Amino acid sequence: MSCTKGSAPGGTVAKVSVIGTIKCKEGKAEDMAAVLTQMVEAARGEPGVEVYSYHQGPDDTFWFFALMSDETAMRNHGRGEAMQAAMAAFGPLAAGTPQMTTTIPVAAVGLDL
Repeated sequence: MSCTKGSAPGGTVAKVSVIGTIKCKEGKAEDMAAVLTQMVEAARGEPGVEVYSYHQGPDDTFWFFALMSDETAMRNHGRGEAMQAAMAAFGPLAAGTPQMTTTIPVAAVGLDL
């Protein structure tokens, strides 16, 4: 079975997922959680955003998972005014560059792939 970028097995247009980690500056986890909550609220109104979530792990690290309906939704993500404002607040709290990977989901429970 082969699968090219942007298509799922069987030739259908693939959904796109993003998985990543964000390390925040020491003592800034509470502030980061508040900003990430704002980002989730901003993403709520974006077309094609099916899942958009942050999860707090140990050592002031946050994990990210998003599921978009397609590559167009992924490209358009973050262009709205509310998301731009939230993203501006995010930068000063991050300890380095977020590590994000874009993938094509293959199988899941609880997600309509």
